[in-house]
Amino acid sequence: MSNTQKTDIVSSVIESLQASKNFALVQFEKTTHKSLEGLRAELRTSDAQMKVIKNTLFEKAVNKLSEDEKGYQEIRSSFFPLREKSALITFTGDWATGLKAYFNAAKANEAFSFKFGMIENMAYDSEGMTKLAQLPAKHQLVAQLLGAMMNPIVRTTRAMKNPMQKLVFVLNAKAQEN
Repeated sequence: MSNTQKTDIVSSVIESLQASKNFALVQFEKTTHKSLEGLRAELRTSDAQMKVIKNTLFEKAVNKLSEDEKGYQEIRSSFFPLREKSALITFTGDWATGLKAYFNAAKANEAFSFKFGMIENMAYDSEGMTKLAQLPAKHQLVAQLLGAMMNPIVRTTRAMKNPMQKLVFVLNAKAQEN
C-alpha cells in the first residue's frame, strides 16, 4: 500500500471513531469467510459495523485521537502495542445489542474474542467487554425495575382482596348446602 492509501485509511478510522463513540476492538483467529460474513450480517441488524483493520493503522488513529481526548490516552497506555489479527466494531445505535450479538457469535465460535473497547467514554478490557455483553438489554432492565416497584402494590391489593374472596366462597358454599 502506498503512503496516501494508509493515511486515507487512518483518517477514515478516525472519522468512524469520532462518529460513533462506542466501539470494540476484537480479535479473530483462523476462521472461515462464511462465518465472518455471517457475523457481519448479524452485526448489521443491530446497527453495528465490523471492519478488519491493521493494528499499526489503528494505533496511529488512536494516537492522533489521544492528543485531544483522555479516553484514547488510556487505551494507548493500557493496550498498545497490539498483537494478532484485529477487527473494529463500531456501534451506531444501541451498543448493548451489538455487543450481545458479537458475544453470542464468540460463544459459538472460539476464533472470536474481545481485545478491548470504549463504551460511553470509558475504556474496558476484554473481561469488562464480556461483562457488558452479558448484561440484559435496556428495555429488560426497565421492565425489571417497574416489576420490582409494582410488586408491593400488587401484593397489597391481593392481600386485601383475598379475605373478601374467601368470604364469598364460604357464603356460596353455605347457600348451596341449603
